This record gives sequence, structure tokens and C-alpha cells, in this order.
Amino acid sequence: MDLRQDPTLLGLPTELILQVLSYLSLRDLLSVGRVNKFLSEQAMDDSLYRPLVQEHVPGTDLDAPKDSTWRELYIRHHPYWFIPKHKLWFADTANTGKLIIARYNHRIDAIEAYALVAERRQPTFLIWDYKPDVIIHTFSPRIQLDLNVPIMRLDKYAYENATGGEGYRLRKEVPMNLFQNDGRPVPGLYSRLMLSLPWPKRITSFGTPVWPPFTLPGSTRVRTDSPSGFRGPSHQPERLSQLSTTTFRTRRWLEFASRQNGIRLTHGAPGMPDIAQVNVRVGEEVSTWATLPEEAYTPTPDKPFRGIFCGDYAGHGCEFLAVLQPDEPQPLPYKAEITMSIRERLDSMSSTESWSPPPAGSEAEGGANPETNALDTVVSDLEVSAADETTRAELAATPQDESIYHGRIEAVKLTGDPNVPRGEYTFIAPDIGPSGLVRVATEEMFRGARVVKSLGHIAARGFHDDGYMASQLIIISPNRLAQYWETFGHVSFYERVDIDQFTKVP
Repeated sequence: MDLRQDPTLLGLPTELILQVLSYLSLRDLLSVGRVNKFLSEQAMDDSLYRPLVQEHVPGTDLDAPKDSTWRELYIRHHPYWFIPKHKLWFADTANTGKLIIARYNHRIDAIEAYALVAERRQPTFLIWDYKPDVIIHTFSPRIQLDLNVPIMRLDKYAYENATGGEGYRLRKEVPMNLFQNDGRPVPGLYSRLMLSLPWPKRITSFGTPVWPPFTLPGSTRVRTDSPSGFRGPSHQPERLSQLSTTTFRTRRWLEFASRQNGIRLTHGAPGMPDIAQVNVRVGEEVSTWATLPEEAYTPTPDKPFRGIFCGDYAGHGCEFLAVLQPDEPQPLPYKAEITMSIRERLDSMSSTESWSPPPAGSEAEGGANPETNALDTVVSDLEVSAADETTRAELAATPQDESIYHGRIEAVKLTGDPNVPRGEYTFIAPDIGPSGLVRVATEEMFRGARVVKSLGHIAARGFHDDGYMASQLIIISPNRLAQYWETFGHVSFYERVDIDQFTKVP
């Protein structure tokens, strides 16, 4: 009988032990380190922490840190690594919202985030042979990060000066030095970052004020209202297991006559009493930020239209939206369902393309605004522009595989405007398959593009009297879409944004 036994973990060579430990999560690695002194030493090996850091810095192959070990680097920014890992974050700021790109800047050893902005270039107006009276202007936005001032910056100095949350590190608010001063309190804009606690799903309904909204996918959601300004334990995690890694908050305010301790006595002139100087803190606001599951905006061969897009919203400028192809779509909004029913009834009686008129005072998303009419920027040259040539090139390169045209396309605003704010649908194509097909374009401008029925979301200023109007989604390619707002006689374009190009630090 063979009395030999298989070697235990402790009997393996060090190289093999490290190989085994490299497959463990941080939690499991720390647990192994508590077994005995030998495994504690192995679990402290610096090579195990490089992949833990790297997995939270997508798109960038980091070099070894110069002034610390990988383990020290990981610990320094823990538990905030989830912010650069998810890259894309959008805020609940009233109406307009804000979209930021987060990344780890190895040059200054900081987790930082900048606003993603877009600028409309001067458009050229085109004549659409299919409907010559419809307004069409080219759209080729300039998209970039606003690198003037970061929206967020977390470094070792920020962590060292975290305040509040006595006894609970995760409840502390981390001050962010956004203006690169010497750290002394000065009058100006102040900002802090706060971790968040998910709101329980069992008491969350469609009427609960949460972020992200139910129009967008999310593994967790958090409340957007708080009488205490989000300072209570019901909004802040106590343990890592309670921490939301898909949301966080920032607190911003203006401060004048700032002093380290709030009140400072200034010696007056001889014979005069000392003068007390007090901080004046005004305009405090709390923004809640959320991210999207990466699979929701990553295109696949089966669902190639998923992504983050930049849209042309005429007088409102450029806005960012998430184009989704949900596996299990929610029921259509009630008002959209009504519009769809009216359209189907009209289609059964005639071949008209008109829908019921939009609410009084409303404007199309991307359509002409009576107050900020896109015709103000008209140019005399109506020749086909470079942007239109891009559209034709996209059409020529679009795969003619009918199997990709199925299911629903939903476009939800990540940034918004006073009419239709962030977090709301901007258009919905209920079915891009055969049942939703209007035609395949034969005119020169959109030749070969699939045109499907869609519902455009419109509203009066202040998001009053919102409703849906008959529209047609022109699927030019997976990277470029267009929306024909029938009642307003306008076509607006949407262009895919490559998020990954903004996560790299030069």
C-alpha cells in the first residue's frame, strides 16, 4: 500500500503558493493571512496586489509605483477603487445632469474625474430628397474632457483630512483639493466625496426618489432626498459589505472668510475689542452619482446599437444619452402606449405619417425651438458636407445582417435640458424588427438605412405636459443614428462616443 500522501498547501513551493493565492479575492486573501505566520507572510507578497490594482484601472497597463509598493498603493485608495473601475458616472443635478469620466492618474497618484463635454461645430443644412421641407443639418460634435478643473480628486492628503463619521471610516467625508492650492483654507468652492448606502429594494417602488432612475439599469439605487443633507446613518455605510460600489455622492458649497476652526479672533487696534470672524457657507448642494453596468452600453454582435451617444439638441446644444437594447424591456410608458395606439389606429385607416400634434409650448428633442431656432445658424452653402460623407460611409459599411434587427431600442438621457431632463427617455423604438419596419431608405442621403417606428419624448419647459410624438428612427449604422421628428419636420443625429479613449492618462 502506498503510504505517501498528497502535499498540503504549506508543503508546496513558495512559487506555487503565490500562484494559488493570486486567484483569491482581497477578502479571501486577508482571511488566509490570518491562518498562521507563514501564510500571513505569503499573503503580504507585493506581487499579489498588482492585479488587484490593475483590475480597477481599465485600459491602462500601470508601471510599478515609484514611491510605494503595490500593496501600499492599493491600501491607500481602498475602498475608492470602484470609481475608476466603472469609468462612467452621471449625476442627478437638476435638469441638466452631468457626465464624468473617472480614472486613476499615476502621475500624481490620485483618483480623479473630469466632465465630458461636447461642442457642436458649425452645421451645414442639407436638402432631403425624400422630404425636401424637412430640416436637416449636419452633426459632427467635438467631444473632449474639460481638463480645466476636475470634478473629483482623491489623493493621500484628501484621505488624511477626511472628517465626520466618528468611529466609522466609511462614513467620513473626504475633502477634495480641486484647485491644487497649498491646502490652506481659502475662500472659494469646496467639495467633499461621500460613500453611499443602497436603498433597500423591498421598500423601493417606481414612486421612490432614487438614483439611478428606473429608466436605466442598476444593481443598486440610492435615495435622492434627505432632510439631514445625507448626514445620517440611513445614507452612509458602516461596513464594507454595506457599501454601494455603483453610486456615491459629492457635497459642494461656497465659503467666504474661511478659517481652519470656523471662528477666529482677530486682534483689533489698541484699546479696541477683538473681532470674531466667522465662516460664511452658502449654496450647499449634494449630487448623487451613479454608473451603468458596462454590459448595458457595450455593443455585442447580437445587439450592436448599445452604447453611449452624443445627440444634437438644437438650441440646447449637445447632450449625452445611453442607447440601450434591453433583454427584458419594461412596459412602455403610459403616454407612449397611448401615442402608439393612436398611430396604429391611423395607420389602419390611411397611409398618413402624421401623429397627433404635440402639447402646446413643447419642443422636439433636437427639433426647432421657437426661442432658440437652429435656423439662426444657417449657412449659405448647401453642398454635401464631410459629415454627410461620413453618413454615407457608415451606410456603406453597415452589415446587412437582418438578424441584428430585433427587439427594442431605448435612448435615455444622461444629461438633459429644461424641457426633458436627465434620466428621462428621449426616444423609444418599440421594435426594430419586421413589425416596426417603416421602410428601407432608397434616397441618396440615407440609402440602405433601416427606418423604424419610434416615439419621441417632448415636453414644455420645466418638463410640463410631457408626451410622446410619432417619430421614425433611422438606423444608419451601429455608430450613428438619426431621429425624424415627424410633426416638427426635423431630423437630428446621434453619434457614438468612445468612452475608453478618455480613461487613459497621457
